[in-house]
Amino acid sequence: MMTTIFACAVMANALNVSWAFAQIRRPSLFPLRPSIRAASTTRLDALSGMGKIELAGLLYDSTSTAFDAWEWTACLGAPAALVAGAVLVTLSETREDMAPKKTDKKWIRRAKQITRFLLMSSFALEVVSIFVTTVTGTVLLSHGEVAASAAIGYTSPLGLLHHHHEFEYLTICVAFLQGLFHWLAAVALEIIVPKPNEGLSSKRMNACLASCLATLSFWILAFYNHHLDFYGDYGGMVKRVLILFFKRYVWNWPPRVMAFFYIPSFFMSIALAWRAFNTPPELDDE
Repeated sequence: MMTTIFACAVMANALNVSWAFAQIRRPSLFPLRPSIRAASTTRLDALSGMGKIELAGLLYDSTSTAFDAWEWTACLGAPAALVAGAVLVTLSETREDMAPKKTDKKWIRRAKQITRFLLMSSFALEVVSIFVTTVTGTVLLSHGEVAASAAIGYTSPLGLLHHHHEFEYLTICVAFLQGLFHWLAAVALEIIVPKPNEGLSSKRMNACLASCLATLSFWILAFYNHHLDFYGDYGGMVKRVLILFFKRYVWNWPPRVMAFFYIPSFFMSIALAWRAFNTPPELDDE
């Protein structure tokens, strides 16, 4: 199982890098010829008036800057895929041991439940990061260049992303980092949960290892906060992405068609999680 997942992750990473180099070897794609850019912009503007294409008419200061931003999304997708593969390995190897049992103490039972939840949420967050990087990369390569007189003035690829695609930029960053934190927390909990036939020295070593992982997580967060450009700290990024998500996908008019599916599904998931975490041990089989 581990070998298969690792091989798939390596293959996906290799394909991603190969496609990136293929694009770099074809610089003629950027910038677009003025005639093609003008025709594309006119056609998209016409469709934009019909309300069918949300990003119709979007133009960047420089298509070369957009290409550099695409490279950033492509590079971040690879480590997200590796973390997702590691999460699946951890889940498959701990699935049986982390299943709550009737004879477990209350804190052990709760730790097992939280561990499984953290692993699956970590995998989901990394998949979101991979998906958004892929789609955003496509968007970045799909639009032309504005006239120099109408340029906004950002001078970096991430400045372009922050200005035109703030929600996508935040989603990529927050999903990747939060998924990493969930995985590290799940591994720490899995280590600290006592196993059968473990002695005192083994339990103390497990506590030491779990503490080291917690310390590592705190340092990663401190390092990340120190290197932010557009936000004060990671908490501000999480708050901002939640606000943008609510405005774009929940509180908007006319409502999105898919909102009638993912909003009820979200509340159903909350109800199922509540039921799972509050199932009494007496109902479990030995």
